[in-house]
Amino acid sequence: MWSRLYRDHVIMAFPSFDTARNGWAPQAHISWCVGPRREFKFVRFPNRFATEGEAVACSLSRGQAWIDNRLKRLSSRAGSEEHHMIEVIDTLKENIQAVTAKQSRLSQTATKPQKEKTLTFDEFKRAIARSGPKLSEEWLRQSYGALVTLQENKHWSWAETRLKVEHSQQGPRADPRPSRHPRGGRIPLTQRDWRRIG
Repeated sequence: MWSRLYRDHVIMAFPSFDTARNGWAPQAHISWCVGPRREFKFVRFPNRFATEGEAVACSLSRGQAWIDNRLKRLSSRAGSEEHHMIEVIDTLKENIQAVTAKQSRLSQTATKPQKEKTLTFDEFKRAIARSGPKLSEEWLRQSYGALVTLQENKHWSWAETRLKVEHSQQGPRADPRPSRHPRGGRIPLTQRDWRRIG
């Protein structure tokens, strides 16, 4: 048996005597692996030779040329398919980026009106100062801290929290229950004080 391993292909020469043309016909069985299975091709060449050895040599050399041509075709086809796939992938990426950007814009637009304004310490300080009492920075910070902690614990909206600040500064005439309102320049200093304000 005449065989040769060439570029991950096995070439097996099978010369046969052609009685019609009175010469040896070169033939080759070429096989290769495709994943777990083997594929093959039986190739006949048109030449005829006077000896079997010449037919074998032709089968092996022409078998190598056949393998080179096969791999060249696969490479050019793969290159063409690869180029096409790259174009498809690039187009998909562009489409995804466009859709993502659009969704991001829509999301930002949708969330903007819902975004609630917070109550900063400076705003709190100004609201308290409008009612007249002069209070120390320490008291203001203590009161603001208690209010914000209560707001987080009770899950109040910032609008509800601002309303609490406004109610805390109303005079006793606004509510018949004077114990719920600070008097004489006082403000609620604890969460309990803030909870009492209606």
